[in-house]
Amino acid sequence: MLKNVADKTGNRILILVFSFVLIFNSCSSDFDLNAPYKSVPIIYGLLDQSLDTQFVKINRSYLGDANNVQSASINDSTHYQSIVASVKEYDVGDTINPVNSYPLEEMWVSNIDDGIFYEDSQKIYFFVTDGVLSGSDTVFLNDESIYKLFLDVPESDDDVTAKTELIDGSGLNYNLLYKLTLKTFGFNLLNDVDLGTEAVYNDHQVFWETAPKAKRYELLMKFYFDEVSYSGQVVSKSISWNLGSQTSINSDGGGELNKKFNGLAFFELVNSKLSNYSDEASVEKRIIDKVEFIVTAGNEDLNIYMDVNEPATGVVTERPSFTNINNGLGIFASKCQKSITGKLTNGTVLELCWGGITSGYKFCSDSADQVTGISNLTGGVIVGCN
Repeated sequence: MLKNVADKTGNRILILVFSFVLIFNSCSSDFDLNAPYKSVPIIYGLLDQSLDTQFVKINRSYLGDANNVQSASINDSTHYQSIVASVKEYDVGDTINPVNSYPLEEMWVSNIDDGIFYEDSQKIYFFVTDGVLSGSDTVFLNDESIYKLFLDVPESDDDVTAKTELIDGSGLNYNLLYKLTLKTFGFNLLNDVDLGTEAVYNDHQVFWETAPKAKRYELLMKFYFDEVSYSGQVVSKSISWNLGSQTSINSDGGGELNKKFNGLAFFELVNSKLSNYSDEASVEKRIIDKVEFIVTAGNEDLNIYMDVNEPATGVVTERPSFTNINNGLGIFASKCQKSITGKLTNGTVLELCWGGITSGYKFCSDSADQVTGISNLTGGVIVGCN
């Protein structure tokens, strides 16, 4: 009986000792939470035949034992020291023999927006092409060709490639009637030229034609003016307004899209941009110049990439991933943009200069015809800059 008890007691002690050893070893062991590191190229490039210089951002993934946010602020974490990259042009019927090859060159850019990554400067890659006249436009890439990106990374044996077609730039145009209206009559947000009555704002609608091989369209408006200080310094400035994006039903082109907005929103935008201007006391006047509408079209791959990376608004926050980079991540796609400019109508100028929302920002006009026309319509109200 005592022997059985002793044996049982001894077994329990051995179990306790063994358990203690396991626990001790578990607590004292160092676990490596990081998987084996493999450099993955991360690429962002959008070819645009309306530009003479094409840019491609090429970074690498990074992994470290420290806080990843801290690692992101170290420039070497995301940059390759040396790579060989090129973009080659191919005819649609022959994707083996290139008709042109453009080696990518390095350059460093500064004035970077605040963020978690290194803000002093960033490395990007670029190539420059000669322009040729196509109709009334100068183009720098052939929108009938296919363009392929090739990247040789010394740290990897994988071939990194991507390809894209270009948007048919000749199909991206503003509606002819809208072009004539903006050029002839100007940017019209209200016809009211009676300062004694409450302003009634107009809706302004921009129309443009869709282009083959384009899917997503974004419209940007820019309001230009010259800011003159009391010291005589003149600085050209602009206020930008992103009017949102739209997608076409198909990518064959030939359709029409439009964007409508109310004039009140424009004056509220100007007020919001200038209301906290730190150097306002030094501004003598702001000379009204013009407005510009810029429509940018993106191809199907770019549209998908932007769709899957937009913030989730529903209950399910997990989003699918998308990349068209072989052995890498990111996007290599195409875009194309067209712009149109116009003057401001008398009513819009009068509201900027004397309206209740923007009258404090010293806007004026240096157009003699406009100054005279507004004065005649209002019984002597002066909007001139002198």
